[in-house]
Formats: sequence, C-alpha cells, structure tokens
Amino acid sequence: QGAVDALREVLPGGDDLGATTALLRDAAARADVVGRPLYAGALGRPAPQDPHAGLWHTATVLRECRGDSHLAACVAAGLTGLEANLLTELWVGYPALAYASSRAWSAEAMADAQAALRSRGLITDDGLSAAGRSLREWVEQTTDVAMAPVVEALGGDLDPVVDQCTQWSTAVIERGWFPPDPYKRAAG
Repeated sequence: QGAVDALREVLPGGDDLGATTALLRDAAARADVVGRPLYAGALGRPAPQDPHAGLWHTATVLRECRGDSHLAACVAAGLTGLEANLLTELWVGYPALAYASSRAWSAEAMADAQAALRSRGLITDDGLSAAGRSLREWVEQTTDVAMAPVVEALGGDLDPVVDQCTQWSTAVIERGWFPPDPYKRAAG
C-alpha cells in the first residue's frame, strides 16, 4: 500500500497509466511459469483494479520474471549466488567486494567465492578476466533470450512503453525515492 500511495504522489492517473499497464500486463503473461517460482506467484495474484496498484503489481510480475530468468542463467553458468554477485560487481565496474559486502556475506564466504572464481579463470587479481567477462555477458544474453516472449509481445508498442516507463522512473528518481546511479537501482 505504501508503494501505491507513493506512486499516486508522483505519477498522474488517467489513460496513459491504464493503457501502459495493460500492455505490460499482457506482455508479462507471455513468459512460461516453469522454473520461475517468484514470477508464477506474482502472476497468479489478481491484478488490482486501482491504476497505481495495477502498475505496481505489473512491475512486480515483470521484475520477478526477469529475476527468475537471470537466476536460472546464473545456475546454468555454474555460479553460486555469491559468485554471481562478485562477477556482476566487477562487470559493472565496481571495486571487488563493493556490492557483495553490502549483502551480509561473511569475509570468509567472499574469500572462498573469489578463490573459486580464480580457480575457474573468471577473475584475476586485477579484476574480471576475459573468460569472466564472456561468462557474465553470456548470463545477460541468456536472460535476454528468456525474456524474449515478453519483449516480442509488446511489438510496435515497445518503444512508446519504454519511453513512458522512463518518464515515470525519472519522476520517482527525482523525488529521491531511488538512487540516480543505474547500477545501484539494478542491484536492488
């Protein structure tokens, strides 16, 4: 309810909100629920009739769909959750352990994960190796492939929907509710 109330403060209601949410909701339902438990749970909840609550619900469905798809790609790449965090922080340009250490991993667990990544040739003392960059990019591409049915469902509406969502996102960021750094937003 707090998120919905916050959205009401910064986003106008009206036809744009309802139309964009409907397009996103229809597209979000195109992904298969198999192997996507959080997405399946969110998708299985009834869509709220209130336009702002509907947008929040639809954004949750899409986030969980992509998140489950991304985790499946990480598992397919043979990465643990911590190893995926360590590769991602180097991939986006953060210093080693800058992101992972904010997630309550112990120093020992982080050192063990770094050793495992080094033994696989994915990181070096200087950061991400060529093999590590390649694997991390493979994870992202695999996630994109898994999300293709959702993107394809938007068809010619993709660019206008992205433009509208970018405007709404900007309004929320300008309000100070999310950080301006896109990597911090993406990291959750």
